[in-house]
Amino acid sequence: MNLLYSSNARKYAKYRWDYAPKAISAIFNSVGISSQTVIADLGAGTGILTKHFIGKAKLVYAIEPEAEMRSFLEKAFSGNPFCQIINGSAENTTLPAHSADLITVGQAIHWFEPVSARDEFLRILKPSGWLAVLRNYGTDPVYEKAVGRLFEQFSKSEPARRISRQPMSFYFGHEAYQKLLFPFEYSLDWESFLGALMSSAFMPDEHSLNFGKFEASAREVFDSLSLDGRLTSTGETELFLGHFIP
Repeated sequence: MNLLYSSNARKYAKYRWDYAPKAISAIFNSVGISSQTVIADLGAGTGILTKHFIGKAKLVYAIEPEAEMRSFLEKAFSGNPFCQIINGSAENTTLPAHSADLITVGQAIHWFEPVSARDEFLRILKPSGWLAVLRNYGTDPVYEKAVGRLFEQFSKSEPARRISRQPMSFYFGHEAYQKLLFPFEYSLDWESFLGALMSSAFMPDEHSLNFGKFEASAREVFDSLSLDGRLTSTGETELFLGHFIP
């Protein structure tokens, strides 16, 4: 994950979608999170997922390898007795063995090295510990097609570390986990639409040679889909939840 988001962490913190509230509630209800629960949030980024558990569990370890992303965690939670921010990765959390009741992972899972990450899950989870993986997707075909064309035209080359694709059964160790879907709606003005696009590791930033062309094309998409300066669309949070079984 090193340096993937070093130049756009601010946009990630400000513009990335949050996860559907009902998805977060499902984790609390199924796991039974209490003042005794210890959570390890892997690839915590700027704290989009982390924030939902702080103050409601005994301790949340927010583990993030990138310094700029981690700086947003520190601004929000440094000194909070319910959160410990750690310079670590999914493959090397630095946590004590069998110290977590629950591992949470957001969008970052597709950057993990699968075998090493799964070995680390096994090392840090308590027996019968839980794993919760959340991912957001757009569900509006018109919006997704238009934005997809922007990615096709302007995406940077992928970093040397290729995105990992593994079935969820690989991470859970079985097929009996829950898969739950939670729809949501969101509304964007021009600034937040452009910012959300630029929060991707693959899209141009202000220093890119083709940024002007990218911004103009993005504006065309926004204007074609918006009404009175706002674009409304839909998405869903996909939640995979279950006990980790080695």
